[in-house]
Amino acid sequence: MNKDRILGILLSIFQYGKKNWRIILKYSAIAGIAILSFFIGGSYVVWLSKQEEVARNLETFQREVSDAYDPNEIKPIRILDKNGKLIGEFSRRKFRPIRTDNLVNHGNIIWALLSSEDRDFYQHNGVNFSALGRAIIVNLTTFRRQGGSTLTQQLAKLTLDLGARSIFNKLTEFYCTFYLESKFDKETILAMYLNRIFLGEGNNGVEEASRYYFNKPAYELTPAEAALLVGTIPAPSNFNAVRNPKIALKRQKMVLTAMAQFQNLHPNPSSIEKKFEKRIEQNIRQFRSDYKVEEIKEEEDKILVISEIGKYGFDKDFTINLASDFNFGIRQFVIDNFSEIDFESRGMNVYTTLDYDKQEAAERSLREGIESVRKKLSEEKAAYLKAGKTEEVSKENKIIENMNGSLISINPSNGYVEAMVGSYKISNIFRMNRAISAVRQPGSAIKGLVYQMAFEKRIATPTSIVVDEPIKIGGYAPKNWYKGHRGAMQVRVAFAQSVNTIAVKFMDEIGVSDFIHTLGKILDLDSSELSRRFQPNLTLALGSGELSPKELATIYATIANNGKKVKPVEILRITDFEGSELYMNNLPDPKEAEQILDPVACAMTLNLLEAVVSEEGTLKIALKDGEKFPLGGKTGTVQSPKEAQQRWGSRKGVRDVWFAGVNPNLVTTVWVGNDLGAPFPGSGSGTSGSIWFRYVSHVARTLGFGESLIIPFNSDYVKVDICAETGGLLSNESECKHPLYGQYYYVGDQPGGGATTSPVTQTEGTNTNGSNEALSGEDAVELDLPEIKEDQNDE
Repeated sequence: MNKDRILGILLSIFQYGKKNWRIILKYSAIAGIAILSFFIGGSYVVWLSKQEEVARNLETFQREVSDAYDPNEIKPIRILDKNGKLIGEFSRRKFRPIRTDNLVNHGNIIWALLSSEDRDFYQHNGVNFSALGRAIIVNLTTFRRQGGSTLTQQLAKLTLDLGARSIFNKLTEFYCTFYLESKFDKETILAMYLNRIFLGEGNNGVEEASRYYFNKPAYELTPAEAALLVGTIPAPSNFNAVRNPKIALKRQKMVLTAMAQFQNLHPNPSSIEKKFEKRIEQNIRQFRSDYKVEEIKEEEDKILVISEIGKYGFDKDFTINLASDFNFGIRQFVIDNFSEIDFESRGMNVYTTLDYDKQEAAERSLREGIESVRKKLSEEKAAYLKAGKTEEVSKENKIIENMNGSLISINPSNGYVEAMVGSYKISNIFRMNRAISAVRQPGSAIKGLVYQMAFEKRIATPTSIVVDEPIKIGGYAPKNWYKGHRGAMQVRVAFAQSVNTIAVKFMDEIGVSDFIHTLGKILDLDSSELSRRFQPNLTLALGSGELSPKELATIYATIANNGKKVKPVEILRITDFEGSELYMNNLPDPKEAEQILDPVACAMTLNLLEAVVSEEGTLKIALKDGEKFPLGGKTGTVQSPKEAQQRWGSRKGVRDVWFAGVNPNLVTTVWVGNDLGAPFPGSGSGTSGSIWFRYVSHVARTLGFGESLIIPFNSDYVKVDICAETGGLLSNESECKHPLYGQYYYVGDQPGGGATTSPVTQTEGTNTNGSNEALSGEDAVELDLPEIKEDQNDE
């Protein structure tokens, strides 16, 4: 269609509209009235259907704000491990909420709330039409989101709980708003709102949030503390001071500024300190001092904010809490999936997958391992003290205080999470469950999947000869964690000694895109998340992507499950105290799980994992007679970047250390690192590996393991006995120091099978580039139960 024709059509439309504007206006008005009637009428019908439920909820809310409410009536939620042991018990509220008779005592939180959220609360009848109009104009003209809802409207929204935001639901909330204003006085509405508003980290109500964040009742809140809580209201999951302290502190100042402008909104204005408007900065400084708020510069000029806000809040609801990180996740699931009415009307039993015997061993092993690192750091601190280097002593204290770690164990046959330690700190300050939520570079611990895919694509076998030599692929020249190169060796040895050049060669032949795609299938990650965490280059072979300990465990659990998909599970079912089922986790049949990886290649990889803990591996374990049990694993050590070393006084050390361990029906990953990114002495073998070995040794002694890492499967394969030194068939060797029995191969690829596998040699290509530095380092450590001996040090 040409330009003239388009202009002609537009002109015709304009002329028609000019002649018939009355008709157009008439029918537009009719259509508008029809649409408006539909929304108004439809929302009223919804309101009528909800009115009975709203009345019941409001009855509960009103009881809370009256003297009739007794928090001891609330029934507990019990958490049980897989064997029926009580490992947790909590209730929603263990304290009296804010009431109308003590509302006036909560002056600072009321002042902050009204100044920030609803300055005309006592003047409007539920809807502030002028504020609503301003918000609409701002939203349309600036494309910035600005709310115009009153506290009564927000309480209506909480009472109705209609879900997704829409015009329809908004109109329904209007009916509820007017209903609230007609039924209750302003003090009752305000008290109900203060008890119901969500303030982040699972906290419903100001009293609950005050005890969580500040360890004090709400009537004791200072103006700065009250401002911090109120600042979270627009987006509590993102604006709270535990999850995003930088944003929370910025919003705190905004609320304090508003409070200074509207001091008349305080229930008792005479109690406000004199010249408050000029003392905002002083109030903020005092707050930061009280809660030890500290800003630390990280890599790429990022600022990390740490504090003691929320220090005492972790166990606030629990009367029994034997697995705190695990139980916190269970509590969150229950809160997210059941209503307040459910909590009040019935108790609950939550049946979980945790094995408390393993959990105890995991917590003890992680504590002992991190304390060994802290002991080395304390020795360095003592040396600085003796030399009078006070600044270095201060830095060393921060490194010691922020050493952390996590451990998670998954049963690969069914996905059951049987042990979980989300974090470890002497101060016990809760931030996040690092086993689930913290993603870091896993270093060489990822190589298990790299080698599995190399086997599956028939690039090599465990006994193929590969060459460790200088290589450069598309501009990327990886280095080994040790100096130089070691020449020709078996694939099994290359894996056991964590040779970087061989892993990069394999990645080049596998294809980076195929590797990322497989990661996505194993971990259920969409393309945007994969793009964010895994840069498409060859450094992925050395662990440059980002994984959580749970995700790394899921990868190795998939390998241990013969390549079938593993979906981690924590909750099996929930019942009330009478046994009636409230929730059932309809788990798929493990036999019907998706086959993601080839089982033969998985068996070959498990053989390799056993090599890591053999004589030639980076974690040589000498088991005593009578204490032998099947085990294998992979170490991962990520060196501290030069920028971080400089920032911490040119200290040398590592940033993250990992171990992924496999036993029959148990896959475990251990991570140890520093929350501030500071370098510390350690390695994937000597630190994380020793934690894992302490843990599984206890499990072996007390609970026992099966006889083999490899479970039976149906496929075309052969099992042969080979000699580790030569890689040849054991039957052809007159002497062999290290025989390996029952090693898996594809038919025809076994030693002496007639087929040959070409050795991987130096490759020239045009694959995407990566950094020119090795991302991981390993050291060889011998574990002779119960002592730990270091044979070599990191590069």
